[in-house]
Amino acid sequence: MGALAVVITLAAYGIYVWQTLRGEARPHPLSWLIFGILTGTAYLVQRDEAAGPGSWVMGITAIVCLLLCLMSFWRGERTFPWYEWAFLVAAAVIFIFYLWSHEPTISAALAAIVSVLGFGPTVTKAWQRPHSDSITTFAVNSIKFIPAFFAMDNLTLATCVMPAALVVANAAVALIIYARRAHHQVP
Repeated sequence: MGALAVVITLAAYGIYVWQTLRGEARPHPLSWLIFGILTGTAYLVQRDEAAGPGSWVMGITAIVCLLLCLMSFWRGERTFPWYEWAFLVAAAVIFIFYLWSHEPTISAALAAIVSVLGFGPTVTKAWQRPHSDSITTFAVNSIKFIPAFFAMDNLTLATCVMPAALVVANAAVALIIYARRAHHQVP
């Protein structure tokens, strides 16, 4: 199940990279950096809490988010409001807090909260410019965590809060993009 979650992850991000290269998606570098740091924190929590193969998807997601951040500077958005910088600072503080304290539950819960709040700019962009992002990527990124839950060796709040939050947040963005595109197609 852990391997299945990784395959789904790679497929989702492969589609996103393809859509970005074709100009169909405009990634947001600061968002990807924030998500990379927060999923990296969640991965470390899951690894340290012995989540086993269920943690693989979080580790791969963190790496891909950081790579997408780099790619985004080339093909993505270029303006960043103050609150996105605040999310970046919060993500960095949570990461450092976990490295310093090794407190898994608090770190994972804070990472999940900031991650969901960090979807704010993505939701705004999806609402205002629904054709600037990928429904498929967000929908598949929601689904990828389902097999990861079944692959976890240790189901605790610390190991599950972040993937649960990402299931909901990614599905919400996919639904917003879908609804807004349908609304824009109405004559």
